[in-house]
Amino acid sequence: MNSASAQQKAMFTQYMFNGLVVNPAYSAIDETLNITALARQQWVGFKGAPNTQTLTVHSPIKQSNTSAGIILMRDQIGEVIRENGAFATLAHRVQLQEGTYLALGVNGGIGKYVGEYSLTGSASAATDPVFGDQNSLRGNFGVGLMLFSDKFYAGISSPFFYYRDLGGEAPSETAYKPHYIMQGGYLVDLGPELKFKPNVLVKYVSGSPVQVDVNANFLLKETIWLGGSVRSMDSFDVLAELQLTPNIQLGYSYDFTTSRLAKVEKGSHEIVLNFRLWSRGNSTTLPKCYF
Repeated sequence: MNSASAQQKAMFTQYMFNGLVVNPAYSAIDETLNITALARQQWVGFKGAPNTQTLTVHSPIKQSNTSAGIILMRDQIGEVIRENGAFATLAHRVQLQEGTYLALGVNGGIGKYVGEYSLTGSASAATDPVFGDQNSLRGNFGVGLMLFSDKFYAGISSPFFYYRDLGGEAPSETAYKPHYIMQGGYLVDLGPELKFKPNVLVKYVSGSPVQVDVNANFLLKETIWLGGSVRSMDSFDVLAELQLTPNIQLGYSYDFTTSRLAKVEKGSHEIVLNFRLWSRGNSTTLPKCYF
């Protein structure tokens, strides 16, 4: 049976503001109904560059320590590969000591993968069965752990740990390799109107170098986050998150590519819009969540 290497999963510059796609245990941190939409256009000016959109919704379940969510994702590579997916998440947290929790989360769902390799116009695509068109459903199971308080978070996850074809038109033995992700962050109060939050994300995929993303953000007057990141072997990034209202946040980031792709592209753009709408508490003021 022939095999082909599939597009690996997208990563995001503003992962610290879009936590559910990185770790299914993330929903245990924020005690509100949370809706986050993200759009990423990678390598602007490069023909066939990836673009990705996600929509996540998560909420605590009544007064319990359990939370649930959904992830909708669209990913496109060039003009021939695209994938749409819908995944459900469930997380449960336990209190280790006053204000400190450990959460376990799982996610699962279905993705629709379409690879129209015949559209490339390549002679090999017409004769080599490895490049035959693919149209299949793919099932996924992921898992994550998070340790957190109101001052820090640390997590380890594999959101697409078991990812396999379920059949369809010309299904394939997908050479997908799970991504293993470690993440962490810490909140430092520098004064009544200034907070500092460093973040780190480490990604490992078998057969590839370890990728490290180190980020630093400052929160000014509880209104605007300003920061930057360095991603190993890839880019350095700038980002800003503006609190439009107490419950609506808009973010933007730009990646300056440091690899050889910088000669043929003009960086990557990412926009995030977040809504926090309801709390399981009785207060009309939603609890703060800096992670």
